[in-house]
Amino acid sequence: MIEQIKFCCNCILPDGFLGIHLNSEGLCSFCNDPKYENINYSRKIISLERRMKALQDWNLVVEDMQMNHGRREYDCILGYSGGKDSTALLHHIINELELTPLAVTSDTGFMTNISKDNMKDTLQQIQVDHVLIEEAIPTFTKLYKYHFFNHNSNETFLARYICDYCSDLIHSILVKEAIKRKIPYVLFGYSPDQTFRYFYEMSQEQIMKEWKPELLESPFFDENDSKWYLNDEELEAETIPRVLLPYHVIPYREQDIIDLVESQNYIKKGHSDPLLTNCNVVHAATFYDFNRYGGILYACQYAELVRQNPESRKKWLRTLKMSAPLILENKFKTKEVNALFNQIGTTQEDMLKHIHEQLDQDPNQESIKRNVEMFRKKKRTNQEILVVH
Repeated sequence: MIEQIKFCCNCILPDGFLGIHLNSEGLCSFCNDPKYENINYSRKIISLERRMKALQDWNLVVEDMQMNHGRREYDCILGYSGGKDSTALLHHIINELELTPLAVTSDTGFMTNISKDNMKDTLQQIQVDHVLIEEAIPTFTKLYKYHFFNHNSNETFLARYICDYCSDLIHSILVKEAIKRKIPYVLFGYSPDQTFRYFYEMSQEQIMKEWKPELLESPFFDENDSKWYLNDEELEAETIPRVLLPYHVIPYREQDIIDLVESQNYIKKGHSDPLLTNCNVVHAATFYDFNRYGGILYACQYAELVRQNPESRKKWLRTLKMSAPLILENKFKTKEVNALFNQIGTTQEDMLKHIHEQLDQDPNQESIKRNVEMFRKKKRTNQEILVVH
């Protein structure tokens, strides 16, 4: 039963998850040692000095956009996903900073229906120009297919790889749009817990080094895929827009964000849950990871939210206990997950066969299988299933 699983008394990480263990005081490796690092996740401790320096820079950026407001068609591009954070940031830029952003959505082909509904509802309430880029969907699909069939690590979760590569492609598409329109800033609504790769700014050095993956050299991809990434000419000849993450430095409290987007009728009550707005590829990768590694990578992010806001522990622990068994057994977003598998040319059954072949060669298979079974045996009520769905 799931009650046998011991959870960190400070956050929500279960004992044995990702090689993480609880000490005698019930603290997980992350809570016991702020410097602890795991190949899948590490806490990035941002010093007060660095945070204040970044906030000062953001204030200068806002000042620059306001000074030049009206001289350009758009003051910035905002990466708009239909989730609560990008929606609240859109509200902040327009109604509080009195700026004119261009909202840009790069459709991966697997956006959730709730995200699409959120976008529709928001755009009915906010007067903002919106661009939906759908032409890169074939490249996103190939990217997902490549990773699902070629992932063979005993340590690194598939969701870690696939989200990094997917987000790099989204970032590149939006920056290319900004270059084309001569817009100096690109903003994303990453929350304060999303600092694994970047804090506040995606530097030009990181953009040049990380955003064009080596896998593009594989025969699996062609020039139609490469065109969505920044090319050498753009990197050398153009001024790359600054890519900033404002919520890393300006006030952020998740419940305040939810209250805002719901009170303004941007997002229907209950539709701001990231479990419902995350891309369907995330759900499929999470299903893969739970069966392959015995855990959910995003539990690390939720745990960090708890560390930043201890009063949210009950909510996130309940979310993990309710959602984990459903994700494990493909009973959460079943239709969407199976649609993803169908799109990349496989089925749930064949994917599980592939996962088990990998697992049988993993030296940690016994502990992984034990964790899987502890979650699988959780008894769920009909009410719980309705809440998660």
